[in-house]
Amino acid sequence: MESNKKDVKFILPMNLLGGRENIVKVNNCATRLRLEVRDVNKVNAEEIKKYYPAVQKISDKEVHIVVGTNASELAESLERIIAFDDNASNMAMNLIPMLGGKENIVKVNNCATRLRLEVKNADKINEEKYYPVIQKISPTEVHVVVGIKAFDLADELSKILNDSDDNTDYSNRAWLLIPMLGGIENIVKVNNCATRLRLEVKDVNKVNVDEIKKYYPAVQKISDKEVHIVVGTSVSELAEDLEKLLGSQTLKTSLLLPLVGGIDNITKVTNCATRLRLEIKDINKVNIEDIKKYYPAVETINNNEIHIVVGTDASELAKEFKKFVI
Repeated sequence: MESNKKDVKFILPMNLLGGRENIVKVNNCATRLRLEVRDVNKVNAEEIKKYYPAVQKISDKEVHIVVGTNASELAESLERIIAFDDNASNMAMNLIPMLGGKENIVKVNNCATRLRLEVKNADKINEEKYYPVIQKISPTEVHVVVGIKAFDLADELSKILNDSDDNTDYSNRAWLLIPMLGGIENIVKVNNCATRLRLEVKDVNKVNVDEIKKYYPAVQKISDKEVHIVVGTSVSELAEDLEKLLGSQTLKTSLLLPLVGGIDNITKVTNCATRLRLEIKDINKVNIEDIKKYYPAVETINNNEIHIVVGTDASELAKEFKKFVI
């Protein structure tokens, strides 16, 4: 028998919870997410309220968020995200900037619980957010205690550094690049040649070249609307995954929800061929100008309804919205 459970995805930006490393444990009751955190002061309650208006800091280690009857599904989704964030491929991608960037890593080895890294300059390694035990053995050698995943992590790190196509998860790289490129709203078009990612953007000044260089040292701002990143022979796979993410209805939903006043401000979701039609409680909570950064055609029909022209995927986007507001 097929399950009737809704496929509800956790869309709250992780940085509002203080980042992945701030979340210790996820629980829920009938209508609340109950989160054990390392530091409650890192949780941005005011921004979370744009998604879920009822947020309580219970103690210096616990936060409750009233999310409604989807609480168990949202908790499961958050746990899956955390588990994904802990897989070897994603851990390797997060580790690279902490090690001084791709160009600083010469060779990767490991023992049972440690990464043993030959680097150009050990002084460039000063981030201990994920791995508290980091030993600078010499000016060119560093050990990082990562636990029983040391072999898998070393293998994934070697694949990325060597630009290997074997089992590399390019979706991790695509997720990683989006904020460095100024966010999904700043990316207009994705192209590539044999070794370069060629990106048309709205504002090249929003592209964080220095951060990108930690992964891909050769980055060029071609014009005020174009950026090239030399990726290597895996560029076509990276471009394909980046395009998939830019077309994700879940991403679009997470971008739009706070701009329409949060989940609590929406009473009904419908659509026509090209429009998302939203009935809302309070028009004053809707940020029309910021919505236009994503979708230029926005109409205020009356004090309780707005229409957003989103294109031919209006029905898919409406379906994704309904998972959270109905």
